[in-house]
Amino acid sequence: MRSKDRPRESDPMAGGGILDGRSPGRYNGGMDGSRRLPVLVVDDDRTVLAMLRSWLGDQGWEPECHQDPMAALDAYASRRHLAVVVDWNMPRLDGLELVRRLRSENQSRTAYVLLVTSSDRSDLLAEAFEQGVDDFLRKPMDKLEFTARMKAARRVCLMDEEIRDRSRRDLDRRMHATALQRVSSVVGAVVHELRTPLAAVRLCAERLRSRPDRVSPEALPILDRIDQGVGQLADTLDDVLETFGMSLRSSRWESFSPTISVKEAVEAARERVREGVELRLDLGPGAEDIQGVGDGMSVRRLAQNLLANALWHTGEGEVRLSLDGFPGGFRLEVVDSGEGIPEQLLPWLGEPLLLNSESAGVGRFVHGNGMGLSQCRRIVQRHGGTLTIRSTPGTGTHVCATLRLDLAAPLTTEEADNFYVQIGPLPQ
Repeated sequence: MRSKDRPRESDPMAGGGILDGRSPGRYNGGMDGSRRLPVLVVDDDRTVLAMLRSWLGDQGWEPECHQDPMAALDAYASRRHLAVVVDWNMPRLDGLELVRRLRSENQSRTAYVLLVTSSDRSDLLAEAFEQGVDDFLRKPMDKLEFTARMKAARRVCLMDEEIRDRSRRDLDRRMHATALQRVSSVVGAVVHELRTPLAAVRLCAERLRSRPDRVSPEALPILDRIDQGVGQLADTLDDVLETFGMSLRSSRWESFSPTISVKEAVEAARERVREGVELRLDLGPGAEDIQGVGDGMSVRRLAQNLLANALWHTGEGEVRLSLDGFPGGFRLEVVDSGEGIPEQLLPWLGEPLLLNSESAGVGRFVHGNGMGLSQCRRIVQRHGGTLTIRSTPGTGTHVCATLRLDLAAPLTTEEADNFYVQIGPLPQ
């Protein structure tokens, strides 16, 4: 299933999310009906301004009102108004000329313009639309009609904002991908140079372990820790290479038990558990009997990465991993009661090394480099599944991965994947 196809809730493989990571910009988190949108209101009649201010304030707008058209032009140039309500007949500068200047002097952004007029001449209205007016309303204004027109304007403004944000994120991702390609040769050389001393350290540890008569019992735990550290660093180097499309890691596609992989991941994650945090493993009915074909080591790495993220962002409370099966596959869920994910970060999740860049525009350091979640996406994609992240800031995060167990071979990671992210209440 391509990422452009929205999964259904009844489908066991359904993700239920709203952001497609491989087709940037399908994030609709900004379409928030509770936002107060800035609107510029221009009318030489103080009474009309007061009336429109009240109507717009009641409908979720943040009005800025001006009697002087020249002052309104200056205000528009310095503030990002999404909509303009302007009277046609005004002294010094009529509404149509004001619209012309708004359009000509601010071509990088375009506000939605509602022109208010007492004229019923069709030729004048045709001219107004040619000059960039989006809608018009005749005087005397009716509150219900004005409210309906501004509700339509709000939908258009929010959609226009979303399209602009999509375009910016798409450009940022393309530039980021180009940068990754340019430094890939350097990364490959660095990883190669690191592998040589790592191999030497591992070889020395193995030789010492093979001569127990020359190693004191106190040194054996140290050798175990050295071997574990070298293995973790080797895995990290493989992750870096995979980020740049240069990994030599191959999937071991064979029969395996997802429950065993998940249990191993939970045990490995226990050393990350902080005081005041409980790590739970919930196995659904029949989970111990789930068997299938896939990459057991990758599934373990998937669970480890998801648990590591959850434990890092949970200062107190609970991190719960649950596993249950469905025909042809299994579902892995990680739920935490941590700090949640800020809405402005959601579009950047799953993109390696991008979240900490200036593109994300979060104004603060974000823990992690994105490689772990990027690896999770690839693992899920190879298993023909769906990865969904739902978060509520201040409440926690819910991650759901569904993977198939009936594939004869791993799927390619070159196609669009099923990765979705959204803000919303966590499942009970």
